[in-house]
Amino acid sequence: MRKEQILALRPQIPQAEITQGISEIERFQNNTLRPIIKFQHEIILAVFSSFVRKIHKDWGSISNKKKTVIVENVLSKNQQIKNKYTGIIGGLMSLEEFEFYQLNVSEINRRISQIIKQRIQTNLADL
Repeated sequence: MRKEQILALRPQIPQAEITQGISEIERFQNNTLRPIIKFQHEIILAVFSSFVRKIHKDWGSISNKKKTVIVENVLSKNQQIKNKYTGIIGGLMSLEEFEFYQLNVSEINRRISQIIKQRIQTNLADL
């Protein structure tokens, strides 16, 4: 029951191609991570905005070029926010997906951070 409800929430992403020759990790990224991250878009931006405005009180006056560097630094160095994002994404996985995640945690966490970083950097105007 939970699995069906979770899967029903996820948006379809037609451009996330699932070809026959891709790895299991890439298939997981396209079938699981990308739809969850797209579904969680607003909360992902809100979490980052809240976090970064505590550190950079002048966030609104910083150039986009500098903001891009800040996003890179925060998402590569701050374990607290990386853990928060992992929870935001992991909480919307089915049990089977979570088991696969557990077997490939390092690589999947790297991909989660990369996708979220790109999403935040392309939405700087919304922060």
